[in-house]
Amino acid sequence: RECATQSLLLMTTKGGESSELHPLEHEWVLWEHLGGAKNPNDWKANMKPLCSFSTIEDFWRYFNHLPKPSEVFFDGEGKKIVGNNDKVVEEYSLFKKGIEPEWGDVANKSGGEWFFRSHLESDVLNMYWQNMVMGVIGEAIEDGSDDGNGIPIVNGIRVVDKGKQYPMFRLEIWLSTKEQNARDRIRSKLIEVVTDGLPTSRKGSPKFEWKDHS
Repeated sequence: RECATQSLLLMTTKGGESSELHPLEHEWVLWEHLGGAKNPNDWKANMKPLCSFSTIEDFWRYFNHLPKPSEVFFDGEGKKIVGNNDKVVEEYSLFKKGIEPEWGDVANKSGGEWFFRSHLESDVLNMYWQNMVMGVIGEAIEDGSDDGNGIPIVNGIRVVDKGKQYPMFRLEIWLSTKEQNARDRIRSKLIEVVTDGLPTSRKGSPKFEWKDHS
């Protein structure tokens, strides 16, 4: 488990050497959330699944072509237009298949989330997000934790553009439980994984706060 993130990184250089696929422990769905809705209640209509994957190879096939958060989020001057349809992307979500990135989903409403809201430099934002993605699909953050009944507790993660006049971002990991010991274990692993690879001079532990979903 401790090498899960590093193993996923190594796969970027080994693609094509073998036709063997390397399955992930769970199937995942990547979502985008579009901005610009005139009616705030239309948020679900602007939530769109981009792809699903269950192998390391498929993950990299999709993830390598996905714009980085800094390439689409507010940069202090304006929100960026993406693609031929002039869409504005305000969030990316990555959740286990069968769980939607909304509080009302039965898997989410009994738990809560760790969140971190801050201004981040572009390269740090992108690194934090990529580390979180690899940490959840490679099981490095969950690291065998469960809800006491053998059910995994990490449901998914989000990166959200909160910028208006000033660039501001929010990183979240959603859990299926509020149980104190379980969520504290996840927080410790989350901080370790998120900051992996950042230069020592720029490291500082992100201050994740807890929020119940109900």
